[in-house]
Amino acid sequence: MLRPPKPRSLFPRKHSDLLPPCVHYLLLHTAAAFSFSSSSLQSLFDLSISSSGAHSLPIVFTQNQHLLDTHTCNSLIKSYTQSNSHLLSLLVFTSMLRSSVPPDLLTFPPLLKSISQLHLPPLGRSVQACIIKIGPHPSVFVNTALVSMYCSFGRVDDARQVFSEMPQRNSVTWNAMITGYVHNRRFREAHQLFSRMLRSGVELGEVTVVCALTACSHLGALSQGIWIHDYIKNHGLRLNVFVGTALIDMYMKCGVIDEALKVFSAMRVKNVFTWNALMSGYAMNGEGEAALKAFDEMTEENMKPDGITFLALLCACCHQGFVERGRKLFIGMEKDFGLRPRIEHYGCMVDLLGRAGLLKEAYDLVQRMPMKSDAAIWRALVAACRIHGDLQLGELAIRKLLALEPENGENYILFSNLLARNRRWTDVGKVRQMMRKKGIKKDPGCSSIEIDNVVHEFVVTDRFQRDGLDEIFAMLAKMKRELKLAGYSIKE
Repeated sequence: MLRPPKPRSLFPRKHSDLLPPCVHYLLLHTAAAFSFSSSSLQSLFDLSISSSGAHSLPIVFTQNQHLLDTHTCNSLIKSYTQSNSHLLSLLVFTSMLRSSVPPDLLTFPPLLKSISQLHLPPLGRSVQACIIKIGPHPSVFVNTALVSMYCSFGRVDDARQVFSEMPQRNSVTWNAMITGYVHNRRFREAHQLFSRMLRSGVELGEVTVVCALTACSHLGALSQGIWIHDYIKNHGLRLNVFVGTALIDMYMKCGVIDEALKVFSAMRVKNVFTWNALMSGYAMNGEGEAALKAFDEMTEENMKPDGITFLALLCACCHQGFVERGRKLFIGMEKDFGLRPRIEHYGCMVDLLGRAGLLKEAYDLVQRMPMKSDAAIWRALVAACRIHGDLQLGELAIRKLLALEPENGENYILFSNLLARNRRWTDVGKVRQMMRKKGIKKDPGCSSIEIDNVVHEFVVTDRFQRDGLDEIFAMLAKMKRELKLAGYSIKE
């Protein structure tokens, strides 16, 4: 009598990726005819992950649920997550629950990552409830995965609650929370948490440094940024492309161009993001010629530009009024580099042409755009019409703008300024009345300043921050007197 082959012999250990898909298909669809051990089932799944047969795995699960155990399911969830087969990770987890296979704390970190990638907030909260049922104190790895998941959903407050309730944290946990704040543009909280991390004595790594520098660059926290730079040098952290680019961006946004150039020169390896940070920094600091020169140097080193590169260059041309060079760059990005202009590039060109008084050309460009114009495009055109007093085109553009953003108070202020530029005072009053009737208010302007490593924020018309308010008004009055003595006319 012939003995049936051992299931293990069905699974080659090497070169399984060379087997044709039909072999994998046959293995998967005949699996139900055999009684597999848990280890054999694991081998079949592992073989399928590296092949085109992964889509047939639900069949194997259905027929072999009685063989599933926690270790096997954990291995599968981890494998699927690592191979970006996130739906299959969820399939394994739901099969565990249906088969009464108890999950443990090793089940959840990769599972939560898959839920993050699929962006399923309700499921994420349900899984957190499962974690709480297992035990009151999940491991630091599980809690860190929860923090990362909630941050990826934009639910930073939920992430912070998990973070605050953790009995223990490691450097990865701090990184996850700080990174979450930065990615959700809550830079002040990222900066505050970074300061708390320093006080707790946690050693800084490259990820923490990059996120902290990003927060400093947006807050203008130069002193803190310099401290981080010194930490990098004193603790032997590598000046790789990520750290170096973050330093360049921070120094440029704080207006310290010389230090940014020193970092750029010290970097052994640069990529397109490094060059982009340099050119964007030049553009925002009004150094258009330097930005264009850097682009020439970049192309001479055979570094291929991307869309961000041309966005920085067009902004530089816009601020400096380099209309012809801007036209050439806009045309050349597709002609010479195969980069199709995006709506942001069209917005820069409309702004460039509008500032130069070429309003008809700017409007014609909007009409020829291959994509639907957004609010930023029309806002740039309205602003240009206000500068040059073109009320007819300005009113056309403002109607388009208000149709896209009817609740944005900034648009009504822009319309009011356009009318005031043309001395249409009655219509200015009507616009203001319309805003009051609709309950629309413009978000107040905000600025910040760093003093003694503390970032202070100022908001227009904010009289609730009483500390130092008398000193501020006294200094403003003194400046006003000095300006009058110097011959300047002060408008109330």
